[in-house]
Amino acid sequence: MTVETAPVIVFDIGGTSWRTARSAGTGILTGLAVQSAVTRSRTGAHAASLHEVMVAFLLRRVREIRESDPDISTVGISLGAATNGHTGHVLASAPLWGDYTQPFDLRAVLTAAEPGLDWCVVNDVTALALAITDTDTIRDSGLQVVTAVTVGSGIAARTIDVASGEPCLDRVYGMQGEIGHLPAVLVGGPGHDAPVCECGVAGHVSAFSSGKAIEAQLRQLAGVLGLGDTDGEDPASLTGQLAAALAARHPAALEFLDHVTAPLARALLYTLAIDARVDRVMLSGGVVDALGEDYLASVYRHLEADGLYLYPPGVFRDKVVWWRSDGLDPLRGAAVYARRQRAQAAGPVSGNRC
Repeated sequence: MTVETAPVIVFDIGGTSWRTARSAGTGILTGLAVQSAVTRSRTGAHAASLHEVMVAFLLRRVREIRESDPDISTVGISLGAATNGHTGHVLASAPLWGDYTQPFDLRAVLTAAEPGLDWCVVNDVTALALAITDTDTIRDSGLQVVTAVTVGSGIAARTIDVASGEPCLDRVYGMQGEIGHLPAVLVGGPGHDAPVCECGVAGHVSAFSSGKAIEAQLRQLAGVLGLGDTDGEDPASLTGQLAAALAARHPAALEFLDHVTAPLARALLYTLAIDARVDRVMLSGGVVDALGEDYLASVYRHLEADGLYLYPPGVFRDKVVWWRSDGLDPLRGAAVYARRQRAQAAGPVSGNRC
């Protein structure tokens, strides 16, 4: 059995759900299990307590899987948190832990509990980018640099070199692409306070455009948007109602969609203006998948209205696309990352700093 085909236990720990699977080979996942995420917004618990809950979950699931497959010794964790790719420290996660920003060495904690296993922790958007660039579709496309963007409970981006699978990280702080925590260009109409991001700062892109922000706004505007009773509705149901209203071309729903996509579209515009290496931006995540073509059309409307200086308006239809998948790419990317870490451990480190 080679490193490329050796089984890996993989996790995707996000602000909406926690997912576990077994990766038996490139892109192949089995035994998928899903549970609701345990977060500050749902429980009100302090981040330190939530860290303990997450660690206990990871250890419990790994031990359960290894009872039936004790030969698995590698674990890959895609984590919805800002991380320092040089040190591996987890820095913060607004969707998981709110405004808490004390570094947390998750890998060290897990290794202390189960020292016989190889624990590999990677940012979830890096995992998404690794999964995308690991596909034949992208490797054979001629694209050199792509940016993966996830729009879910949080928002972030990761620009990655296709050939090497290396994201470029800040030399000092080890981060890249936290676009959800940029100030939104439009921070509310006259007489309205800017919404507060889960990180505690008002007016961030995520405060308007993330899945949780959209859910909160849908509950407030349900009557205007022609939605049904939203009391007790889960986020998926709310987004589904919005999708139906968009399909019916409800004017208020279309206007609402343009409102929530505007801050993200501006962040993408600046990304393309600043980094000329980016051949394509891949939009992914629960919000994009739920709203589909209507979401993409709204993003295009903003990009084409604002434009890039001296670029033809149609350039965005090629530059920004919907990465259509089954939503499991962060799990696949965690496996890619874990296998690369195992391979590097057998020889010189190539500099993967995600």
